[in-house]
Amino acid sequence: MTLATGGLLTMSTSCSDFLETNPSTSVSDQDVFVSVSGAQAALNGCYFQMRTYSGGGANRQDDWGIPSLQMINDVMADDIIVWGGWYVYTYNYWGETRGDIFRASQLWTYHYRLINNVNSILAYIDDCQGDQTEKNHIKGQALAMRGWAYFNLARYFQHTYAIAKDMPGVPIYTDPTTDQTEGKGRGTVADTYRQVLADLTEAETLLEGYNRGSLKNNFNQAVVQGVLSDVYLTMNDWSNAETYAKKVMNQYPLTSNNDYLAGFNNINTASWIWGMEQTEEQNMGDYSPYAMWYIGTGDRGYGYWSFNCFFPANSFIEKFDTDDIRASQFNMETAPGWNNIYYTLKFRDNEDGRGSIVIMRTESMLLNAAEALCRQGKSDDAKALLWQLQDMRGATRSVSTGQELLEEIWLERRKELYGEGYGLFDMLRNQKPLLRGSNHWIGGGDTPFPANSWRFIFQIPRGELLNNKNLVDDIWPAGDQNPYDGVYQP
Repeated sequence: MTLATGGLLTMSTSCSDFLETNPSTSVSDQDVFVSVSGAQAALNGCYFQMRTYSGGGANRQDDWGIPSLQMINDVMADDIIVWGGWYVYTYNYWGETRGDIFRASQLWTYHYRLINNVNSILAYIDDCQGDQTEKNHIKGQALAMRGWAYFNLARYFQHTYAIAKDMPGVPIYTDPTTDQTEGKGRGTVADTYRQVLADLTEAETLLEGYNRGSLKNNFNQAVVQGVLSDVYLTMNDWSNAETYAKKVMNQYPLTSNNDYLAGFNNINTASWIWGMEQTEEQNMGDYSPYAMWYIGTGDRGYGYWSFNCFFPANSFIEKFDTDDIRASQFNMETAPGWNNIYYTLKFRDNEDGRGSIVIMRTESMLLNAAEALCRQGKSDDAKALLWQLQDMRGATRSVSTGQELLEEIWLERRKELYGEGYGLFDMLRNQKPLLRGSNHWIGGGDTPFPANSWRFIFQIPRGELLNNKNLVDDIWPAGDQNPYDGVYQP
């Protein structure tokens, strides 16, 4: 596959190139989209794309699907220190959001490749031969993938909805593209979110009754509802954010303390709503998150390679109460070979070096609901939810109201969800500055940055601006390129 006009990837209607991304299928070209089984094979290929090398640049440790996106999001925020490895460039904001640097192209290519491939599924699924319920479930999962992808693109390539809904969004494609497809303009952020909501709400309906079995990497109705809660929270639609978070919370328990302390590597953890199982055939190898976290040994403890480059910042560790069980994961002895850098045992690989990766769990939904309630002026209801988590973890109960309570909910998000991919998006959504203290290694004098800094927002890839004739190659507001420096003033 090669880049096409508009920055998308070519794909014939036979989807033969697409199926090459799925090593588990041998479906022939003529079977694709003729039968439900062929459409299912195409969908399996999309799931494989979500978890593997995106092809946005050199084959490297920070270009491996959802786990890499999660790590990018965390190291761009306040609480994780990076020493060495490719992620250090993102951590230090050394040009990584520029359109002529690898990262912007990686993020753009990853999401638009997925969109283009699910667009083929959506174009042909209704004409496939087979059971209508099965077709609905395939279509629902494809719509969920597309909505999730556009949601990510909106957050990476523009400021948050609340202050930028009339700003340029991202090009919207709902049909398969080819080399001859004319590129589209950026539209607005509001346009992008309309597509996100249309896809996800239809997916929620179509996935009614879908049982994914043990395949926690698949979108089911609960995962879609969780993503919708995130979307509504980003849009400041507090009522819907609360409603959808509670829909999911009613189906999954909170993470027990034993599970929280067990290494975050088990796909069967009851609180994991959405996760990625690593198998012998499909895994990230030495590029997994477990290879990045230093855990007090020279490797991951089982003879596998480790980059040993992710550490919690001292200023972050200091925010935990002494009796909080999460504080017990921090090794307060100086990590060997480093100067006053401590490590966390939250993420520890399993004995096979194939630890599963969490994408969404019940606590994120509880914290969504608590924030949404607080935003609606329902401080007592928000605290009642928050106390469920704080009491379980041994943390001090929040007793504030209003804005102070909101700040405490955000802090609880950081303490509970660090390393799970929320850092950058929460910083953008809440219009927070990048504030790094104590022993953060901050190179180049480029950080910290104020709230709504353009440095947080990725520029449109240079290749997209050159190839898409419906984009103007100039800095906004004269053209379609995001600024690289300065602060956005709504």
